[in-house]
Amino acid sequence: MSKIPNEQLLFELIQSLTKSEKRSFKLYAKRSGGATETKYTKLFDIMEKMEVYDEKQILKKLPDTSKTQFANLKSHLYTQILGSLRLSSLKHDIDIDLREQLDFIRVLYKKGLYHQSLRLLNRAKNVTGDYRKDLFQLALLDYEKQIRSQQVFELEEEQAFDIDVQTDRAMKRFMNVQKFFTLATRLKARFVQHGMVKSERELNNLKALFYTNLPEFKEEELAFNEKFYLYRAYYWFSYLTYDFEDCVTYAEKWVDIFHETGLDKKRRAAYLKGLNRLLQSAFRVNSLTKFDQYYKLLTKFEETEGPTLASNTQVLLVKYKAIQTFNYVFLTTKFSQNLEQVQAVMKQIEKNKKFIDKHNMVVIYYKASVFFFAMKRYNDARFYLNKLLNDNDRLRSDLKGYARILSIIIDYDTGEEQYFEQKLKAAYDYIVYEENLGKVQQVFLDFLGKIGTIYPQDLKKGFMSLKSEIEKVNDGDFSRKTLLYFDLMSWIDSKIEGRDFADMVREKNKVYVK
Repeated sequence: MSKIPNEQLLFELIQSLTKSEKRSFKLYAKRSGGATETKYTKLFDIMEKMEVYDEKQILKKLPDTSKTQFANLKSHLYTQILGSLRLSSLKHDIDIDLREQLDFIRVLYKKGLYHQSLRLLNRAKNVTGDYRKDLFQLALLDYEKQIRSQQVFELEEEQAFDIDVQTDRAMKRFMNVQKFFTLATRLKARFVQHGMVKSERELNNLKALFYTNLPEFKEEELAFNEKFYLYRAYYWFSYLTYDFEDCVTYAEKWVDIFHETGLDKKRRAAYLKGLNRLLQSAFRVNSLTKFDQYYKLLTKFEETEGPTLASNTQVLLVKYKAIQTFNYVFLTTKFSQNLEQVQAVMKQIEKNKKFIDKHNMVVIYYKASVFFFAMKRYNDARFYLNKLLNDNDRLRSDLKGYARILSIIIDYDTGEEQYFEQKLKAAYDYIVYEENLGKVQQVFLDFLGKIGTIYPQDLKKGFMSLKSEIEKVNDGDFSRKTLLYFDLMSWIDSKIEGRDFADMVREKNKVYVK
């Protein structure tokens, strides 16, 4: 997700609007007439039709507008669009609705209409309970104390004590949630920046971070939000330490609590994230049975909930569907049968890429390159690899290192020898610089460096020797990491047996996929 210059923020907002939101805004703008309203609706119409932001062209179409007036006009239009979006979101966004209810409760309280204020407060408390909104519940309990403390109510000691107990419980839940949430966020940030742990030292540092910051708890006593963020924290800890079986356990707990409470229909973004994590974990443990079970749930969610999702949740769905479509293909090895579906999801990715975070774009482009490599569509594979090779950001440098290795493999398979040695050295230097060089990578890159000296009739023996060497050094999680992102052993076997890479993957999956 690229950073947008300040002068283009309004343009970005307008371009993000759906047809329905544009209609709602135009109706909203008609509520009040006048010269200012006419000008800002005209500005809206101009910017809506633009494909690229061009301030000079806009000012030409607003000839009587000075630079200062234009800045004020943009600011006014921006505020008006947000106001329209807020109104249209009231029915679909429970947080916006609850904030409005809090405002109404406060207004009635200040008017001295305490009974009406309390009546509205009790309704809002029911909603916070249904949606498990702990922070709003704390705010409502605080308001309830203020309202009931007025002389108009006969406040009983038992009632005051009950409110105090509710507040203490809500506060304890909220504090636990914050600790679990912060821990989960730190772990995810570490993964996005550096990938999985690469050494015993990193593993020990991660364990220290996790267990030092994990508060004491009894799982059976935790409320929904506490469990939700606890499972997220344990998921990320397990993922970073290669414990994919535990990833399945915690991601499944994550999804289950949404099903048990019916919140899969109310807090859809958080549910969708859990479903994606569960699919990712099932993919990592090669469980096609479990993957297929939850992939069907994802598809059903797309059909039933997709049309009514908020824009940001729709983007989540687009990127998760793309990632899990690739994972489904890799598990089933049905490459050619899913070509059209892959092309369709990549079309959606390109359409929404300005709203997708960079980390997921790296993952999607890498998976696309592996998919097209398996299909021997090398130009398509290079197209997506080049997007990673030309990216100087250090985000997911581990994946970008594997992208360099895959690019060299494609050069070898296609006989592109012109810059082979330079690419090999550049890949080696990059991986070393990013501190991602493992034993498997070192053995493989060293072999490629010597491959030009091997006689054609000895290549098969050379690859057999390479396979044996990799099996020797592939003795732990840190070494096996390379094989998580590309099935290097199947490629080596394809060279030994003179068969297609996809055929070797297909054969191996019959043994390892459950």
